[in-house]
Amino acid sequence: MLIVSALPLALAALAPNSAFTVTIIPVTASVFLAGLHFTLTRTIRWSIAVVTCVALGQLINRLGLGDDEVLQTVVAALAQALVVVIGPLLPACVLSSHRAATSAQREMLNALAREREAQISEAIAHERSTMARELHDIAAHHLSGISLMAASIARQCESHPEAAKDGALEIRQQSRAVLHDLRQLVGLLREDDDQQIKTLASIERLVDTANRNGRRVDLTVLPDGERDPGRLLSPLAQLAGYRMVQESLTNVGRHAPGADSTVIVDAGDSDALHLTVRNTSPTQRHDSGAGGSGLGILGMSERAALVGGSLDFGPTDDNGWVTHMRIPFDPDRGNR
Repeated sequence: MLIVSALPLALAALAPNSAFTVTIIPVTASVFLAGLHFTLTRTIRWSIAVVTCVALGQLINRLGLGDDEVLQTVVAALAQALVVVIGPLLPACVLSSHRAATSAQREMLNALAREREAQISEAIAHERSTMARELHDIAAHHLSGISLMAASIARQCESHPEAAKDGALEIRQQSRAVLHDLRQLVGLLREDDDQQIKTLASIERLVDTANRNGRRVDLTVLPDGERDPGRLLSPLAQLAGYRMVQESLTNVGRHAPGADSTVIVDAGDSDALHLTVRNTSPTQRHDSGAGGSGLGILGMSERAALVGGSLDFGPTDDNGWVTHMRIPFDPDRGNR
């Protein structure tokens, strides 16, 4: 742009003529292109030099043609130079600003798209983790029971065939329960699915199943006469409590064989429900090689945190184990 505007100075000095005005055409084009491709501040700074060159060229050419009105010639040359520069610079700046705004909008849309993809990926990862915990809870509870009953049947086939037969029927029932829970879990992924989710009322059946499998588990619901301790809990909170009891009883059978267990559902607190699973010291030797994966405690802790509750666990003074979950009541479900 500066070269195109400076070259006519030599032409005006060496051969002034009336066709000199044609030289503003390349100057106008160069100013327009500069306004499109460079920042406004940079273009204006260089445009001042262009205005100076164009004005000097016009002045030298008119004086060379014999124009005696110096002041009038200077004003006319400066005015022409300003028109030559400002004329193409204004539309160039408008187009450049529009292009910059379009580019910024495109970048914003791309950023939003990347953020949305990140959120989708995070949601998918969370769902995968939730599904893994659900599968762990279902498989660990039922399959550990089936494994224990199968080992018992192997010893009873000859000495107690009737008991072995009952155990085989119980394995069949447990297998059906596994399939039912798996179908229910898969059903959660369907929008039109209306299968019933596990609630605190299902804990009684959980305890009955454990007792039928030869384990001693006592259930206590507080306060006395409370028929629906989970009525002030959301379905998700009730599912979290159910899974906590299920996982705890599974851990008792796996890590404390022969131990007696107690399940306490306490709805007497005005702010939260308290679930406690306590077991005594195991009466059988525990095989340390059959350790768990660690997903059980992790899953219970994450479930408690998901519903705004907390989980405490640890050994007791009598060499047993206790797990306690606190689940706050849902204020939208009424006051106690």
